[in-house]
Amino acid sequence: MIRKIYCSIAILTLFSSCGKDSGTPDPDFSKDIQVRLGAYVWHPIVGNVKETGYDLDDCEMDNSYRFVFQEKSNQLNLDKGVKICEANKGAFEKFTFKDKNNISFTFNKENGAIKFENQDKYSSYAVAINGDKLVLTSQNNNPAAFVAPVKYYFKGVKAP
Repeated sequence: MIRKIYCSIAILTLFSSCGKDSGTPDPDFSKDIQVRLGAYVWHPIVGNVKETGYDLDDCEMDNSYRFVFQEKSNQLNLDKGVKICEANKGAFEKFTFKDKNNISFTFNKENGAIKFENQDKYSSYAVAINGDKLVLTSQNNNPAAFVAPVKYYFKGVKAP
């Protein structure tokens, strides 16, 4: 008799849990990262300097960035704002683009990392997207480098 009660409870539990849709992921996170990166024009925003290790320069605030994914090559395009970055200013713009307006990159879907054409073999950027917020975190896998990761924050505006 007790065995039948336990079996009945187990069966009812299974039926009641099947009706719930607890396994459906948040639709924002189910999209492909490349599609989400390409859907926005990205503008730098100020992050917590203690957390990021990077103080966004005023001259970078009016820049915008656009990821373009193509079959043969991917590019990140820079649209420089009116404020020009002086020497030793605008670190993301300076170190990533090196006085160019676009740069090629490869995207690793497995670990969500971007590697720009001018980076050494140990460096890349981890990509984290939540809605219209983007965080690029520099990474260096060279054990001898002792490089602290730096986070760059962006807010997306729907691309036309």
